[in-house]
Amino acid sequence: MCCGRNASQMARVANRVYISARPVPQTPERTRPPEFEYTGATALTVVSPLTGRKYRFERPGARMSVDPMDRSWIAFVPHLKRCI
Repeated sequence: MCCGRNASQMARVANRVYISARPVPQTPERTRPPEFEYTGATALTVVSPLTGRKYRFERPGARMSVDPMDRSWIAFVPHLKRCI
């Protein structure tokens, strides 16, 4: 059964992409940079191989915000724990 449209009109309709009009909620995790706390005994400096940023923790208990791109890499550095 035909709907009255030719094949080229049907192809254009089939290739459309629909985007949701609902905004993505901004949770604190998305808006605030991740923060890490140093739990070691002295001071610690790490340089991210991803962004090249240098992070210097001057003393035990020091907290620092990190670039969101470095979050997963910094999570594996000994004596650094993610602050929640």
